[in-house]
Amino acid sequence: MTLRIIPRLTAEDAPRLALLLAQYSAALLGRDAGAPDEVYAAKLIGEPMVAVAGAELDGGLVGFAVYYDLPEAISGKRAGQLDDLFVAPACRGRGVAQALIACLVEEGAALGWVHLRWMVPEANPAAALYDRIAERAPWRNYVIRIDKSVAW
Repeated sequence: MTLRIIPRLTAEDAPRLALLLAQYSAALLGRDAGAPDEVYAAKLIGEPMVAVAGAELDGGLVGFAVYYDLPEAISGKRAGQLDDLFVAPACRGRGVAQALIACLVEEGAALGWVHLRWMVPEANPAAALYDRIAERAPWRNYVIRIDKSVAW
C-alpha cells in the first residue's frame, strides 16, 4: 500500500475528484451517487479562496480535503478551516484521513496558521479519529438553513 498526499490538486485532477465528490454528496444526502460532475470539480479546484488536498492510494485518488486559509480576527494571524473531508469507503481505516489532516497541519505551519478548525455532524463515523488526533473546541456550531431543499 502506497499512500501519497497531494497538498493541492490541480485542474488535471478534476475527473478523479469528480468521482469522489459524487460519492461524498450521495453519502451525506442519503441518495444514490449522481453522475460525476467534472466541470464542478474543476471549478472547485480553481476557486481562488479554496484549496483541495488529495490522497492517492496505490495511484488512485481515494480521498480529499477542502480547506481555506482565513484571517483569524482574535489573534491577528491566519487560521485554517477544514470544510470537507472524505475517504472512499473501501479505503477507510488505512490512515488516509489522518494523513490528509497531517498535510493540512504541515501546510498551516508553513502559512503561520494559529490553528486548524473543522466542524462535523454529531453522528460522524470519523469522530473517534478526531478525538485521538485533536482536542474538542470549546464552542458549539450552529446552522441557519437558507436553501431548505438541502438537508444533511
